[in-house]
Amino acid sequence: MLTGQELEAAVEHITDRLDEINSLYIKKIAAQILKIGELNTKSINQLVAMTEMGASIAEINTALQEATALNVRELFEIYQTALTAGYTDPRFKPFLQETPLTPIDKTRLTFFTQQVSVQTAKSLINLSNTTLVDEPYRRAIDTAIMATSTGLTDYKSATRDVIRQIGANGLQVFYPSGYHRRLDTAVRQNIIDGVNQINQHASLAMGEALGFDAVELSAHAHSAPDHEPVQGRVFLKAEFEKMQAGEDFRDVDGRYYEGFDRPIGEWNCMHIAMGFSTQYSKRRYSETQLNKWAEENRAGCEINGKHYTTYKARQLMRQLETKVRRAKDVANAARYAEDMELRRDCQATINSLTQRYYAVAQASGIKPRSARLSVEGFKPVKI
Repeated sequence: MLTGQELEAAVEHITDRLDEINSLYIKKIAAQILKIGELNTKSINQLVAMTEMGASIAEINTALQEATALNVRELFEIYQTALTAGYTDPRFKPFLQETPLTPIDKTRLTFFTQQVSVQTAKSLINLSNTTLVDEPYRRAIDTAIMATSTGLTDYKSATRDVIRQIGANGLQVFYPSGYHRRLDTAVRQNIIDGVNQINQHASLAMGEALGFDAVELSAHAHSAPDHEPVQGRVFLKAEFEKMQAGEDFRDVDGRYYEGFDRPIGEWNCMHIAMGFSTQYSKRRYSETQLNKWAEENRAGCEINGKHYTTYKARQLMRQLETKVRRAKDVANAARYAEDMELRRDCQATINSLTQRYYAVAQASGIKPRSARLSVEGFKPVKI
């Protein structure tokens, strides 16, 4: 199974490419808004502005398609690595030496991995195709042209809101339902969901082929509260099916659990179910270790007079990372538009958020991820 660190590194490599495209998108719009602002009511030419916008949009879309092609190629490598990790899982080694997987079983596992790979690749391509570049770009340029053609003396104030929006929203994916999210966030989640599907399916399929009668759930520190009671424990197959269906269930030791909505391995869950034999397998996680993680999670920390579990503190840090990156994107847009007032406002926000981020890290004992605060092209200013 791919470790969380390995998966995070692989996904970061892919989303870094999207960050480059996002920076290009912000730079193109902000720079053109600056250019329009330097014109006057007589020299403004809407046709020229729209022609320049069209060329920029074409450049952004081309870069996005090229990045997506590279990302799809790496996606297949990540998923193949996940499958290989399933084959080499130490829990199966002694059993596979005595009862190797049949060619049919191997073919099924490979076919499933290919299905997930193709499905996720299609989703990445679809996400790039449904990323709206034209509409927000056009709205921004329309605002700039209107501000110039009406002879507003404070052009920067008139265009400041649109600069903020372009930076904060970045490249957005819009779904038929009307829901939208940042492109990098959507891609990250799709890839991680695919890896979890492969990890879980490969382990359960191998357990099935070897005649295992149960499953063991993976476990980690700082677990979400709905899955923490069951992580690391063993369940007969029938009970695991009840768990996945949201029904009440029991583990092999007879402990009773109320059903929960979020299935294991889905909906942003970082746990997976692994094949287990109640006759031969040894549990990976001791009760001592699981109880220690649960106690440490509950103990948590105090932040501004409020108690946080370690899980909640970790979630807060993820939120702050996102806010810092968004503020830096807005600061980049302000720099390209030469709006120093907005740039200083952004820097004040960045300083405050960053200070809070490291304070939460210190209080909770969670290692900060400085790389997750960085944005390509960002340059701080003094305030």
